[in-house]
Amino acid sequence: MGTLSLSRKRLARLAAAAAVAAVAAVGCAAAEKEREVQRLQAQASYEQGIKHLQDKRISLGLVSLQQAITLDPGNATYHNALGVVYLDMRRPVDAQAAFQKAAELNPSNAEAHHNVGLALAEQGKFDQAIAGYRKALAIPTYTTPEIAYNNMGNAYFGQGKYREAEEAYRAALQLNGRLPSALYGLGMALSGQGRPEDAKAALRSARDLDTSSPFAKAAAEALKALGDEPAPPGSTR
Repeated sequence: MGTLSLSRKRLARLAAAAAVAAVAAVGCAAAEKEREVQRLQAQASYEQGIKHLQDKRISLGLVSLQQAITLDPGNATYHNALGVVYLDMRRPVDAQAAFQKAAELNPSNAEAHHNVGLALAEQGKFDQAIAGYRKALAIPTYTTPEIAYNNMGNAYFGQGKYREAEEAYRAALQLNGRLPSALYGLGMALSGQGRPEDAKAALRSARDLDTSSPFAKAAAEALKALGDEPAPPGSTR
């Protein structure tokens, strides 16, 4: 009888444990369902935010992106998008925080590392900006390394390191020879090194590559400052 009594107690405990496990499983399933609903709501808020931004409704776009992050704080894409908005709003400190969070959540997100560099450059923190660009360039899946090299050139130029800026701009142009910003930057870096003829050649390329580009106008002004007048119509250099 003692053995039978003990077995019944064990069975009772097992039944109770099973019941608790079943309740926990139901609870976990409900929690997971709730998280999935929140993820879907976050995606909807994100997409709405992008639409607002495309329609130039910046404030509404900002609110929608913040809502997306509240609903799904672990999504790196949402933090990166919020950083872009802050950067456009001339809020580089807030942008830096958003980009850093995106990079923390997804260390292989090269764009987030690059954007950290942009936000730091906007604050005049050029050494740290260059480090951000290098992190982006170290990621094999980065799809636009020429942009990072171009912005690295800008950071070096901002420090007055014209030789390093030249190297960065040339690296960008090796990847994309039709990048007006890099051609213009190269010309200015060469000018900063006291190489006016080389500078003129790069600036002419920037001016003539895409006349609608703001870099074309800037290059024309820089050429004028270097004493290089526009070629007469129909002539070749």
